[in-house]
Amino acid sequence: MGAKAGVGELEIQFAILELMKDRRVWSNADLKHQLVTALPWTDADRQRSPSRPAEWVWENRVNNALGQSEKRSASLYAKGHVENCGHGLHRITERGFKFIADDW
Repeated sequence: MGAKAGVGELEIQFAILELMKDRRVWSNADLKHQLVTALPWTDADRQRSPSRPAEWVWENRVNNALGQSEKRSASLYAKGHVENCGHGLHRITERGFKFIADDW
């Protein structure tokens, strides 16, 4: 059996929403500080990102989960689960809160 490829996108999104259930505004840095130990990152996740050498792969994947770009059609923003509260600041929406509360 091979090594796990990495933490999945949905697992990352669930972890972000779980943190945001407190309904406060979260910065990218605050989320990453919590997520670094909250998820079972693999060795592959803990490598430098080929597309962004200043970031670890796991950090890039958290950024993707929070992406507001039209290219990020599966992000928490695209799903309506998170709203922007300023540059690098995010808050769960009612839709996101209902989703995570119903799911768990």
